[in-house]
Amino acid sequence: MAIAIEEVFPNSHHRLCLWHIMKKLPVKLGGHAQYKMIKKQLKTIVYNSLTVDECDENWLKMIEEFKLENNDWLKSLYEERNRWVPVYVKDHFWAGMSTTQRSESMNAFFDDYVHSKTSLKQFVEQYDSALKKNIENEKKLDFVSFNSIMPVILGHSIERQFQNAYTNNIFKLFQDEIRGLMFCDVSLLREEGITLIFEVVENMLGNNGHPRREVSFRVHYTELDCQLKCVYRLFEFRGILYRHVIKVLMRMKVIEIPMRYIMDRWRKNIKRGYQSISNIYDDYGCDGKRLRYNTLTPLMQEVQQLGVENDGICSVLVKIMKDTKEKLIIAMDNGQSMVEQLEEASTSGAKVIHSPLKFVNQEPSKPSSTVSVLSSLMLFLEYRFVMYASL
Repeated sequence: MAIAIEEVFPNSHHRLCLWHIMKKLPVKLGGHAQYKMIKKQLKTIVYNSLTVDECDENWLKMIEEFKLENNDWLKSLYEERNRWVPVYVKDHFWAGMSTTQRSESMNAFFDDYVHSKTSLKQFVEQYDSALKKNIENEKKLDFVSFNSIMPVILGHSIERQFQNAYTNNIFKLFQDEIRGLMFCDVSLLREEGITLIFEVVENMLGNNGHPRREVSFRVHYTELDCQLKCVYRLFEFRGILYRHVIKVLMRMKVIEIPMRYIMDRWRKNIKRGYQSISNIYDDYGCDGKRLRYNTLTPLMQEVQQLGVENDGICSVLVKIMKDTKEKLIIAMDNGQSMVEQLEEASTSGAKVIHSPLKFVNQEPSKPSSTVSVLSSLMLFLEYRFVMYASL
């Protein structure tokens, strides 16, 4: 899978499953005389480390204390720590999903559609059915968000700003952070140029029934453009402002935050491109125009998302699209021969990517590599789910 992911999704971040790793502790370390102490320390390092340096330092101390230098399993985990330890993956956006939650959400997504004996061909078909059902459910939830208003807790202008922008489900998550403000105290530590550095002390609930403990977080705030940076990096990880940052904003009497802190994917007024994709197995009864529309829509949505990244990319994209539009108009006026010339020019030198159905339907006498099958399957899933996963 790692090879296929790197080939098909070169710009993605591939994580290992934290839940499966921690599940192996009894098997890999259960025979050690101090297993319970090792397990306790390892869980503390994995779940409670706030910085990379803190994680590395405590890991090496644990290895030395329990003389685990020759444990190949722990050694391999440490080498791959940037793919599974939470403090290492928080720099990237994961919609707030830990590996366990991700596994549970995927299981729920495929309920009633796939099972342990589902073939690859059946999976491709059932995946599309599951996606269609999920889109229908999202449209119902969007309708509810547009036609009902979640009550505010504090009534602060920032809370009302998110109330107007977020879907109901996301606003509920944001209000959890509002409730958490009662456990946070903020104080100004120092100024570094135009940046103010605050300390937010939170009285956090301990793990596994342990008593609450005070944990200190540093939040950097620049008033000029309302730049915020927290060591906990929950916004980068979840896409929702965390209580530590909200506490600082309220301390600085900010009444409205910049729109960059309200992700498009959480907004109730956003047009979700993937929702316009029809089920490919229902399209056989549609006319050709509808089929072509369904083919072009996901590609146009993806190009649009790339174009809004910055002014330079947007300008280049506008020029390309205008030029393409003019050529298409000329081609339509000049008949099929011009269309054929455009098609030949657009496909010359292009890399051929086969449909996954070619692999899942081929005869046993013509085996393909596992990587080729996975790569093709991922390309198919990317087409069907790209806007849902990356909007």
